[in-house]
Amino acid sequence: MIPVKRIIIADDHPFFIDGVRNSLSGHPAFQVIAAVTSGDKVIPAIKEQQPELVLLDINLPQRDGISVAKEIRTLWPDIRIMLLTMYMPEDIDLNLQDRFFDAYVLKNSGTDVLFYALEEMSRGNKFIDPNLQKNSNHKDDNFAKQLKLSTREKEILRLLIGGYNNKQIGERLFLSELTIKTHRKNIMKKMGAHNLADLLKKGK
Repeated sequence: MIPVKRIIIADDHPFFIDGVRNSLSGHPAFQVIAAVTSGDKVIPAIKEQQPELVLLDINLPQRDGISVAKEIRTLWPDIRIMLLTMYMPEDIDLNLQDRFFDAYVLKNSGTDVLFYALEEMSRGNKFIDPNLQKNSNHKDDNFAKQLKLSTREKEILRLLIGGYNNKQIGERLFLSELTIKTHRKNIMKKMGAHNLADLLKKGK
């Protein structure tokens, strides 16, 4: 069983919160446990709910997301922090080494980028939205390949990474084992993977 990472969302746009909540509904690895709409409510929510991941809009009312993120890092160093914004940053250093956040994502990048960022954060990795990157690297190349996968293929890939086998995935998605094998073959082709181990490596 995949350990579920609990998430708090801090954003002053209810439609965005609902969108993220709906996108993650039923996801095997992530669960939105609370949402707040102002910066002054984030710390109390964390104390009460004790999440593993926090998604923070940098432009929150009452208190900005940057200062909140810094306090979270001081109080709870193990909580993974994603900063969210609608625009390209000008005054934020995107060098994530020794910084107070773990991921930076544009809110208009879509759920594919959001899911990938959450998965990277959960593994203890850092992530910058590719739309903010001028220079790509090997991980970005794999990410670009994942964006070519269909919604169903991405779902199956996430379950494979989570340790599920073909039969278990089929039972979870109400599909035949043969259908899962066919999807897996297509995923491997699109990802340029030679075997399951290679696929899991490229998918991470």
